[in-house]
Amino acid sequence: MHNSPSDYVRKLYEIVSAVDDLPQDDNDHHEHLKPLRHYLKGPSKRSFETLVNDSFLEPSKGKRKQEDVEKLRKHWELILLNLCFVMYQRQWLLVPGDSRYYSDYWAQRLGITYRPTKTVIDWLQQNDLVELLPGKRYKKEPKTNRIFPKPKLMETLWEFFLQIEQPIQPPYLEINDPKYKWGPVIHGLSKDHPDKADMATLNDFLKPHSWACKGPVKLIYKNSPFQGGRLYTPFQNLPDRRIRLRINTLIDGEPICEVDFSANHLRMNLANNGGVDGGDDPYTEIGDLAQIPDRSMVKKFITVAMGSSNEVKAHQACYIEGLSKVQVSALKDATQKIFPSLELFTGWCLYAQSIEGQILKRVMLSGVKEGIVCLPVHDAIAVPLKHSEWAREEMKYQWDKEFEVSGLARVAIDRPE
Repeated sequence: MHNSPSDYVRKLYEIVSAVDDLPQDDNDHHEHLKPLRHYLKGPSKRSFETLVNDSFLEPSKGKRKQEDVEKLRKHWELILLNLCFVMYQRQWLLVPGDSRYYSDYWAQRLGITYRPTKTVIDWLQQNDLVELLPGKRYKKEPKTNRIFPKPKLMETLWEFFLQIEQPIQPPYLEINDPKYKWGPVIHGLSKDHPDKADMATLNDFLKPHSWACKGPVKLIYKNSPFQGGRLYTPFQNLPDRRIRLRINTLIDGEPICEVDFSANHLRMNLANNGGVDGGDDPYTEIGDLAQIPDRSMVKKFITVAMGSSNEVKAHQACYIEGLSKVQVSALKDATQKIFPSLELFTGWCLYAQSIEGQILKRVMLSGVKEGIVCLPVHDAIAVPLKHSEWAREEMKYQWDKEFEVSGLARVAIDRPE
């Protein structure tokens, strides 16, 4: 596909730098600082170290003592590596401006403190190298400072993208637990716990392999171990809808494809409730009956209706998604007429996410046995293109095994153009 690693990363940079506007400013486009490192040795690493020293550290160090200069250097390296990641992911990098954050566990784990971080961000902003959206204090949901590299900084950093990785090390099991009720339970699981052992097996296999935005694969639960255990790795944050970046990356130097389940939560729901076949394109079928030709609107309704715990919340969420009361009513009637056994307004999607995560995990473990690298991408798997048919058949096999059915799943393969 590309003659050399430099040609390859240049092609990716051409794709991402062709986008003129900034990323959206929402939770789906925010990325926390990660413990990234430049892992290649030799001329490449020396080139990065020279860049950091000459272009950023020297003009910003002031009259600091040598010990503090070394501390500032580490902050420069970490933040620049993270900015290189987010420029390809098209995400805002979250950099807290509140000094209290830097006594937190995650800041200590990253090895960052308040003053050097502020020095780096202030210098970048003063030299017109980043866009900065300042954080604000709100009672319920405070906003953190967000930064994104401007074109001048992108031109400085782009070549280092494939030389960066997040070290693959535990914990591989995490939970979004705001009340910290389940956190200690998850972190205290023994090594032979099935999920913990499986995730260690997957990550140990992946360590020597290469791919863009390399980092650990984690199983992340939402609020409790019984809600939405989904597989996550930084690779899946690379964009692939508006700009076709992720599908044009490589695994171990080879072109990739993405093999994904079609209308998966709907089909899983039907399989779980009587083994009903959803057909080739259930969204279009529902839209035709409801006289709503926009398939994306039908998909939004189904996603919201299956994910909401009651109908009132579903109507509110549909309104936010741009669906009118008349459209919601028509889509509800059409869905219930075509698929009377489909569960709506019961919060099914949280349960479905957990099952989906387990199915994909089993596919990846099968890949380990076959020596095939599989990376999770939401409800899909990215694999080297030459293994596309293996992935298709393995995904269908694991899906059928989960629901004790045959032939109800639909699997599509997305290939690079």
